[in-house]
Amino acid sequence: MKIFRKLLPLATVASMLFAAGTAQADVLTPFNIKDGVGNTLASNVDRLDWSSNGSGLARGIGPFGTPLTVGQSFEFLYQSTLVGKNGGTGTPNLGGRLDGEANGVATGDFEFTIAAKMTEVVTGTFGPTATFGLGGGPGSNKVAIYFDTARNANTATGQGFDDGIMVALLTIDSNSSVFTLFGPNNGQGSAKLHAGMLQPGDFVNPDYFEGVMSLIFGVDFESSLNYPAGSAATTGFHRNGSSNNGDPFSTVLPVFGPGGDIMFKVDGDSGFTRVPEPGTMLLMGIGLLGLARLRRRA
Repeated sequence: MKIFRKLLPLATVASMLFAAGTAQADVLTPFNIKDGVGNTLASNVDRLDWSSNGSGLARGIGPFGTPLTVGQSFEFLYQSTLVGKNGGTGTPNLGGRLDGEANGVATGDFEFTIAAKMTEVVTGTFGPTATFGLGGGPGSNKVAIYFDTARNANTATGQGFDDGIMVALLTIDSNSSVFTLFGPNNGQGSAKLHAGMLQPGDFVNPDYFEGVMSLIFGVDFESSLNYPAGSAATTGFHRNGSSNNGDPFSTVLPVFGPGGDIMFKVDGDSGFTRVPEPGTMLLMGIGLLGLARLRRRA
């Protein structure tokens, strides 16, 4: 019986494995985290660590355990808060200035949050396990990162994850995820997604992530997903709009019950990646052309 482990697709947020078209974008590039007013918070950072209490929502394919069919598609939403960084200078919590608790209580000086929305497609079912890929039209799957001095992200209510200043907006171009059902009320999965500056309006603000604009054009996001959501349960997704770039996601209030939504707990981390420069791609093309000529001569 095909099992519902849509959990996997969620890995939304997060992130992001490169598909065949971006297979070369696999080198994590150190970058600097800044506060928007010229101060460097950490340099040579490798990855961003998103909360293990991140919330994910699969829409309209409930209840949990409902059989899935290959080709079936659904929408997946994600939101979380940054709890720290890996590598580079300084402490993981940026010298204590980062508010990494999404409890609606303002501590620290600022918070970074992430939100994502994508279409998932069932690509295979194998007993209690299912695999997922990315669906939807070009540019329809997005991930955004925000910087906010209000420190108001609240997991319980879903408020405060997509307000503040949008400092990055990327298009998700590949997804590889899998989920296994362990019982009637629990399951676990993992996902990898890749996103880059692929559509008009995509950007990364160097005042917050320095070096990304000139060196990096993708972000690798990996996550683990668990059902039930437990401490990651929320009453809403994408409930706000940014102060500088509107609302690319629109508010969703979960609808549970038969045929309703399924909520997951997502633990994710992400790192910026380097893609081949035009000159490198040209050399690769010339090399392939030379091989083709040799084969014809043979």
